Amino acid sequence: MNCPKCGFEMGRNRRYCEQCGADMAVAMRLCRLSNRYYNEGLARAKVRDLSGAILMLKKSLENNKRNIEARNLLGLVYYEMGEPVVALSEWIISKHFQPENNRADYFIEKVQSNPAKLDAVNQTVKKYNQALTYAKQGSDDLAMLQLRKAISINPGYIRALQLLALLYMKNGEYEKAKRCLVRAQKTDVANTTTLSYLAEINLQLNPDGQPARQEKKVEGMSYQPAVTGVAYREDKPNYIAFITFFAGIIIGIAVLYWLVVPTVRSDIKAKYTAQERDYGAESAAYTARISVLENEKTDLTDKLKLAENKIAELESEIEEATDAEFDAAGYEQAVFVLMEYDALAEKVKEAEEDEKPLTVLDDLISYGEKLLACENGALLRKKTGDLYKEVYSEVSERVRDYGYEHGHDLYNDKKYAEAVPYLLAAYRMGGSDADTLYFLGRSYQRDGDEDNARVYFQMLVNKYPGSERAEMAHQCMDGLN
Repeated sequence: MNCPKCGFEMGRNRRYCEQCGADMAVAMRLCRLSNRYYNEGLARAKVRDLSGAILMLKKSLENNKRNIEARNLLGLVYYEMGEPVVALSEWIISKHFQPENNRADYFIEKVQSNPAKLDAVNQTVKKYNQALTYAKQGSDDLAMLQLRKAISINPGYIRALQLLALLYMKNGEYEKAKRCLVRAQKTDVANTTTLSYLAEINLQLNPDGQPARQEKKVEGMSYQPAVTGVAYREDKPNYIAFITFFAGIIIGIAVLYWLVVPTVRSDIKAKYTAQERDYGAESAAYTARISVLENEKTDLTDKLKLAENKIAELESEIEEATDAEFDAAGYEQAVFVLMEYDALAEKVKEAEEDEKPLTVLDDLISYGEKLLACENGALLRKKTGDLYKEVYSEVSERVRDYGYEHGHDLYNDKKYAEAVPYLLAAYRMGGSDADTLYFLGRSYQRDGDEDNARVYFQMLVNKYPGSERAEMAHQCMDGLN
């Protein structure tokens, strides 16, 4: 314990500071109170009451900001709730107060040793902030899209789960909202926001509550005690009734034991024998089926080995092909296109760090067209084919996300002709989901191109029959000439 006045490190249970002579009674009391709150916070964290643990640990630090164990545990709780930035700040403060022999060193090294995971967590925070902006602007679909991506990266991100549940509640999808809140409750069992949302959902799902029991009433009748004038007379005990009662019980037990019990036993034994016979037959059938499947597995394994050998031979033949059989021009074009990706990737990274991805959207779309044009040439060699697939995956994901978002925004602004190229680019790079197809068809329809609108509406109906978007597409096609 350090003296709060001069900073001198003292021994335990010292009433006065050995250097400056300051009274340590209040400081000792605060330390004990801080330790008590720390123990309470530790107990709550062990049962996953993370919100309650944060409250107790903050009270502990209010009484003693140098309580290293409380500050380290607070950082761990924040990290478990999907708040790594706040957790790192707590551990850095802890290391400032105790540079040596501090477990915060281990926690900080554990987080910083995996930069890919740290970058993914930072992306979840950015996606959450973007979703919050979309939600404030009224774009619930885009907000939910960003939140689902954030949750897929960090399933324990409580704030993202709560916001997604709130958006589901806003749109009347209470079952989906309840599933999100149940996931959040597994991480933090006593979070007041989660519990209040669950209470609201339960009220919406069952607005009348538990049905009250209705008592049957008989109207028009009243009870009046009957008053008789019969004189008092003490009855004599009737022993015959008691004897008859007990004799009936004994006879009933005897009949049950000699007649009913053997029949029940016989039925149970017959049922058990039939079940045992059925189980034996099923077991024999399963054993025969397993033997057949094992033989099939052996045959398929042999065929797979032959196919692998054949593939290896074909790849070797492709590598050894003559210049006359090799498309040198297509391969050279693919190589040049793939070499351009490094510069574009750096530009995209800077735009995403500045949270301005739309500034590079046109460049991504143009590069995506080049990739589609050189696909055959890239696949002529295994190395270029692997690199092509990796680059195409990264570019197509961004074109699908940013192209759809920007095209959807232009559609909302009634700029249908400008929205079509971005939605079409998202579709061509693999964005064949129901939303992309629907808004692409609507943009063509609003721009007056009914032929193309009918093509994408029909594609949506064929690919997602029975969905809500398919029904909307049907209605739009009915309105076409």
